[in-house]
Amino acid sequence: MAINVNKVYRVVLSILNKEQRGYLTPDQFNRIARQAQLDIYEKTFYDYNRAFRKQIVGDFREYSDIASNIKEKIDIFAKEATVSCTNGVGSEPSDLHRLIGVFSTTRNKEFEEVRKEEIPYLTGSKLNQPTSIYPVYYNEGNSIKILPSEDISILVDYLTLPADPIWGYNGGGANVYTYNADESTDFEIHQSDETDLVTKILAYSGVIIKDPTVIQVAAQKEVNDFNQDNL
Repeated sequence: MAINVNKVYRVVLSILNKEQRGYLTPDQFNRIARQAQLDIYEKTFYDYNRAFRKQIVGDFREYSDIASNIKEKIDIFAKEATVSCTNGVGSEPSDLHRLIGVFSTTRNKEFEEVRKEEIPYLTGSKLNQPTSIYPVYYNEGNSIKILPSEDISILVDYLTLPADPIWGYNGGGANVYTYNADESTDFEIHQSDETDLVTKILAYSGVIIKDPTVIQVAAQKEVNDFNQDNL
C-alpha cells in the first residue's frame, strides 16, 4: 500500500520543470516530503472525525462508507504492545503517537480513560472508585498509569507516525543523482492520497496546482517512461 518515493519525486521534478521553477535536490525533496506526509496524516484524523460526526447525526447511508474508508487509512499505523506496570506505572511504547485504548492482556477487560485531575474525585468516591473489575488509566508524561495500582502487564493499542520518506541516491556532482532503492524509504500513507501528496510537495516548493489532472497526466507519463526504460 506504500507510495513509491521515486515515482513521486519524478512527478514533482517533471512538473517543476514544466513550470520552469528550477530544480529540487533530493535533500530538499526529502525534507519537504516528510512534512507533506505528516500534514496529510494529521488531516486524516480531522477528516475521519468530521465524517463520523455527520454519520452520528443521521446521515448514516451517505457517510458510513466515507468514515470507514478514512479509518482504513488510519489503521495502517495501528499497533499493539504489551506494557509491564510496576505499582501501576508503565512506560509508553517508544513509537507511540496516539493512544487508542488500554486492555488486559486477554482483552476481556478495558481500562477506562480518565483525566489526571479526576483522580482525587474517583479515589475518594465509594461509588466511582476504580476497582480490578472497573479499572481506569491516564497519561502522565511518557507513562501510562493505571488504577488500582498493581504490578501487572497491560495491552496497549496505539498509532505510530509514518516513517520519514527518503529518496536515496548515489552521486550528486553537478546535480546528477542516481536513484538508490536500497537507501530509500517509500511513503507510508494510503495510496489514495498520492495526488494530494504531490500537490502538497509542489505547494511547499512554490507551485500551486489547481487542476489534479495535471498531476495525473504527469504521473502516467513517468510510469510510461519508467516502463520504457526497463524494457
